[in-house]
Amino acid sequence: VLAGGWLSPRTLLHKTTKFVLNAAHGKTRSLIPTSDIGTVAETGVVDWIEDVEDDDIAAGMGEEVEQTIMVPERDVLMGRWSECAAASGEGRSPTPPGMMQLSRSVPPRRRTAYNKDPQQRVGAKEPKRRAQRGRTVFTMLPVRVVGRIMEFLPVDTMLLVANICRIVRRAVYLHGPNAQGMAGDQAYTSVGLHMWRVRVQQMGWRMWRERQRGRERRLRVQAPQSHVVLLEHICGVKDEAGILELLTTEPDLVFKALYDNMIGDYTAFSTMIGCVPRVVQNANGAAAVAERLDQLLWFARGRFTCSSDVTNMRLVSAADRFEAEYQAQFKHAFMQGDCERMQGCARVLEHIRNGRSCIRILVDAHPLFSSAPPAPYADVLASTECVTDAHTFGAVLSELDNLIAEHARVVHAGLPSQVLRQSALYCFVQDLFDAKRSGVALRALQNMYAHLRSMPVAGQDASGEQQRRDVVPDEATKDIVYLSTVASIVSLLLEAADKWSCMEPVSLPRGLGRRCVFSAFEDVIDEYVQLERRVIERAYEGELSQWTLKVRNDSMRDTALESNASHKDESLRLVNFRLRQQQMEEYKDRVLLLVQDKLQISMDTETAGDGTRRRRRSSASQKEMPRRTVVGDVLGHAPVSIDLCLNMVLTNRDTIDRLAVFASAPQDMRLRDQAQDAIESVFCVLLRGIGNHVRPAYARVVAELKDLEHSVMATMQTDQSALAQLEQQTRSSFIRAELRFFELIHLCDLCVQILEIYFKSFMTAFIDEHDFLNTCNQERKALERAVDDSVAVGMDCVIEIIMRQTQHIVDTQMSADYSPDSNVSLTLTPTVACTRAVQFLGESTVILQSMTGHRQMRTVFLGEIGVRLFYVLLEHIKRFRITEPGGFQLIADLNLYYDWAAEHVDPETLRYFTALKDLANCFILAPRDLRGFLQDQYSRRTFDGVMRSEEVYDVVACRSDYRNIRTQVEGHCDFM
Repeated sequence: VLAGGWLSPRTLLHKTTKFVLNAAHGKTRSLIPTSDIGTVAETGVVDWIEDVEDDDIAAGMGEEVEQTIMVPERDVLMGRWSECAAASGEGRSPTPPGMMQLSRSVPPRRRTAYNKDPQQRVGAKEPKRRAQRGRTVFTMLPVRVVGRIMEFLPVDTMLLVANICRIVRRAVYLHGPNAQGMAGDQAYTSVGLHMWRVRVQQMGWRMWRERQRGRERRLRVQAPQSHVVLLEHICGVKDEAGILELLTTEPDLVFKALYDNMIGDYTAFSTMIGCVPRVVQNANGAAAVAERLDQLLWFARGRFTCSSDVTNMRLVSAADRFEAEYQAQFKHAFMQGDCERMQGCARVLEHIRNGRSCIRILVDAHPLFSSAPPAPYADVLASTECVTDAHTFGAVLSELDNLIAEHARVVHAGLPSQVLRQSALYCFVQDLFDAKRSGVALRALQNMYAHLRSMPVAGQDASGEQQRRDVVPDEATKDIVYLSTVASIVSLLLEAADKWSCMEPVSLPRGLGRRCVFSAFEDVIDEYVQLERRVIERAYEGELSQWTLKVRNDSMRDTALESNASHKDESLRLVNFRLRQQQMEEYKDRVLLLVQDKLQISMDTETAGDGTRRRRRSSASQKEMPRRTVVGDVLGHAPVSIDLCLNMVLTNRDTIDRLAVFASAPQDMRLRDQAQDAIESVFCVLLRGIGNHVRPAYARVVAELKDLEHSVMATMQTDQSALAQLEQQTRSSFIRAELRFFELIHLCDLCVQILEIYFKSFMTAFIDEHDFLNTCNQERKALERAVDDSVAVGMDCVIEIIMRQTQHIVDTQMSADYSPDSNVSLTLTPTVACTRAVQFLGESTVILQSMTGHRQMRTVFLGEIGVRLFYVLLEHIKRFRITEPGGFQLIADLNLYYDWAAEHVDPETLRYFTALKDLANCFILAPRDLRGFLQDQYSRRTFDGVMRSEEVYDVVACRSDYRNIRTQVEGHCDFM
């Protein structure tokens, strides 16, 4: 439609709608969902039904039509057609007797919308579908599509279509095109506002949302400088905030102001070839002519008229002629050395196309960019061939600093404004790093890349030239040398960029200088970040494989150490558990101080005014990491290596320091995003590496604990003759396994603390710790969950072993203890089995308390032991027939168990032992008082949440005389 020439608005809209629908859905009815038209739901499918010819689809839109009707004369006399007037005599048809012809105004056609869902019909009822010739059925386009179509129309055609077409009017206007006192967002829908913003952006304006770390995205706008000057003259808006407010709320006013100001001068070029008479008439001086031409050049980008192609061609031709005239004068003055004349021509050229023509003349005339540079500049080019490392590159960089300072003096003498001088200096520095130009700095970097990547490795055959170079021991060292050298050179260039920003008489803005520096590394950044990740992954794999081999080789030695340690006194080991805990805490403090020293940070990290964390370098001397832990020396080897974890952190810190150089690039550069992603990826590699080191250690300890579970079960089924020796071996193995597990918990907690210190001190500069969607934060939580789950599984195994050994001790209870002979005197002291069980529980509790430093976790584990002990005792009581003297003995035992529980478990768990101790009184009561005792216990809810009624009944049934007194207890029982 657009290629065939401009059509009338009615035909254009009709053909465009049919074209889009047919292209999207063929000849069938469209199912495009609409969004907001009248009262139709947002997701409804709307059909528009017209009983008119295809050629009359847009006829009469917005206009009333005079219609002649034939009515009975009697109805007119009765006043039924009072709103109609008698038809005029022109063109009247013959009137039958008793009839009259009236004329009435018919409002514009109303299209009835209905939803396809019969349960949610909107508007009028669905009309009957009569087969009639010329009836048109089509679907309205979504409003965003209507707005997009309007963006491609000329401005006058767009306004005409928006005013006469109801479809477009409903999509664009909020209160109608003729609403009084309405402007901007009060008169237009969101689609209408966006349509005007697009019109403004077509003139070279840029509108975007700037990302700021930790803040909401900020809306920014950038307009051509000549348009900013024009807008200040028209609307009085000077700064970006005022322009942004206008463009956000009233983009139609911004566009109309610019359009009305420039459309006259713009259309004048459609009839004037190669000259600017009208522009000259309205301008005051050559600089004003140049500024007006620049405004029109930006305006021409919008192609707002039907003849834009011809007009733009003539406008560009006139602007080129005007610019070429002053450009020739500037070049002639430059060759003559006439600085005053150069500045006069530059004052005109800086208003058109930002003065790029005069800037380009100064840069291209520099001897360094000529085909045959003179001797001093030729020496600079030759020195780039000898760059092999950061030191030799520093020599080339010093020569480049001299060249930049020299060019700064030239632009200061030849250009009038500071903005134009800085642009000329920026263009010169940009060409130094540009591959399309001579690219002196880039050529030096490329030579250095080739040298570093071709360094020979020890053991490889090398040519005579390569033998004179430094030989690296392996490929890993070669890669590290390459990565470190590149990062060092980037740091040197950034320091040079800071120096350029303080240069006299013309300085290069720091942001522009850094942009030039980073642009030289955009071609190698992909390979660089991939190599960084490969190097650190390879380093971690090597360290972990060496540790795995060490653990495998130490397994036999550890077994021999355990066999020698089994002859030591067991009680001494148990007494030393608290001492071991104290030693471990001292060791953790010493390691954390060493971590601060290695990372050169302080735990009392200072907070800057902007909320960032400052690292304060430590003055302490570097110390060597101890190779063994305090507890690990006793056991032969530690379950995990703190040395390995710290080395992994330091390696990661070095890698991130190199990548952080690239992460300081400007926000809109792709290189910055790649460096940021690489930093997050490298930190995730560290977290996974620590996890791969910790998880196998927990797996080994848990496997050992599960083997001990089976050993305890086997011990419980062993013959009494070998029972004592097996118990001793099992207890010794259990103590050693608990020691390993105890040490592993503390060492893993130390690893997590090291990672947390490293994250808080270094990684928060790149990662938002509150961003739960960030990959690094997810990996951190995954590692913490893995450690917590492993601790929980290991503690469950320890608790299971403790309870099985406790049950084994309780099973040694003699039946005579609770059913003594009548001639035996009662001592009312706990039995031997109870005393041994409580003693074992006390020793195990000390071990568990030393394992867990967190009070909440310790409470959970001890509570689990208490609950399991309660059920062990409950089943234990059911095994005996208890007499009245035995009841007193049972109460003595339960009092000892209660004392242990009162000291170690929480009050909620203590209720179990209280209920069991109270229930034991049923064995010493007279039969006539037993029923009342149970009723009283139930009334006080002693057993609620502790024991079921069946369990209470089973305990009471353990009385030796229960068969005789059963009827007295049960009867019509309403409580059991």
